Amino acid sequence: MQRGVKQIKDIKKTRDLYKTAFSISTNYKNNIKRQMCQVKLKKALTVWTFCKFMVIKFCLFATITAVIILSLSQQVSCAENPFLNEIKTVVLDPGHGGHDNGVQGPAGTLEKNVALGLAQLIAGQLKKNYKVILTRSDDYWINIPGRTAVANHLKADLFISIHTGGSFLHQAKGITIFYYKELSGHVLETGADSSKPGATGNLQAIWDNIQAGHIASSKALAQIMQNNINSQLKFSKSKIQNADLMVLKGADMPAILIEVGYLSNPGDEKKLQNPEVLSDFAKAICNGIDDYFQNRQK
Repeated sequence: MQRGVKQIKDIKKTRDLYKTAFSISTNYKNNIKRQMCQVKLKKALTVWTFCKFMVIKFCLFATITAVIILSLSQQVSCAENPFLNEIKTVVLDPGHGGHDNGVQGPAGTLEKNVALGLAQLIAGQLKKNYKVILTRSDDYWINIPGRTAVANHLKADLFISIHTGGSFLHQAKGITIFYYKELSGHVLETGADSSKPGATGNLQAIWDNIQAGHIASSKALAQIMQNNINSQLKFSKSKIQNADLMVLKGADMPAILIEVGYLSNPGDEKKLQNPEVLSDFAKAICNGIDDYFQNRQK
């Protein structure tokens, strides 16, 4: 009997020992798993930190590389186009002004206002790449020698005079680009209307015959301007004429005069009252100026 009781107690002790051993084993395994998870988490965080660092480093490298490439491309562009390294001076001459209204259209539009408005639009588009000077910036009169004197004093690269046409025939219309033509034995004096040959006045040109040395380049400018106006402007086709115009005669650089339409023609007058038409006209003239300088560098 006593032996049986003892065996039962031994069995309980053995069972308790097994439970204790199992518990210790389980806790040990859990600790091992926990440590392994911690190690894996540390490795994952390390890998994530490294990847994040590499991404930032790559972005910085890509940005620096892009800046260097852009800088080199700009340098190459400037080297291939010397025109970009040299700022050209363009003098725009809005015709008439002050007491001199120029042509007046049937609806009352004045040539002096159209000329000034268009010249200001052209200047606004050119000023990013050129030094642009207007012979007059408001409604005041300036004589013809004074207009060319501005360009000559600044040693301008181009002189462009802006006018409109006028005729007793209301059906006369269109755009005309003039370059200078010397008339032998004929001396042309300044007058109120600087855009018409044969005008007379009190002052004689002080730069007589100086434009004669630029006729070839002025003609080339007129042709390039005609191509741009005809291809880009939905207005009417332009034509080229040469004439002994006093406002061109005194210019010591390539010079043209553009009559941007006939104010005496109701249709042309209406178009020249449209801001979109004037903006397109200014753009076509600016493109013509760009093309002229680029072709001259070839």
